[in-house]
Amino acid sequence: MIELPPDYTFYIQVVSFLIFWQLMRWALFTPVQGALRARAERTTGDRARAESLNAEVRALAAEVDAALAAARAEGHRQGDEIRRRGEAEEQRIVEKSRKETAALLERERAITTSQVDAARAPLRQDAERLAAAVVAKLLGRAA
Repeated sequence: MIELPPDYTFYIQVVSFLIFWQLMRWALFTPVQGALRARAERTTGDRARAESLNAEVRALAAEVDAALAAARAEGHRQGDEIRRRGEAEEQRIVEKSRKETAALLERERAITTSQVDAARAPLRQDAERLAAAVVAKLLGRAA
């Protein structure tokens, strides 16, 4: 049963509870709350640092992509330049070969023409002589 006013054991229990509560607060609650607070700060700090690192990685990736795009563009430009120089060199070589071939062909035609003319001259003389002999025999005259 409940007695009014309570006896002295009630007051001893209240004082014991307050002392025990203060000891637990000092020995357990405060350090645990501090550890939880520090853990939360580390977690938050680590998350913030991870987010900043992710942002930095994205920025660096963008820089690398831009550098790669610039390098590709430069490579294409240099490739086009090399190709144009190669085509110009090819045209120069082809033109030089055409000129040399035309000169060689003209020289060989001249040589062939002179050889044909040289070969025809005795044949023409023989043909004229034979024609004169045939005409003389057909007409019955002495040559």
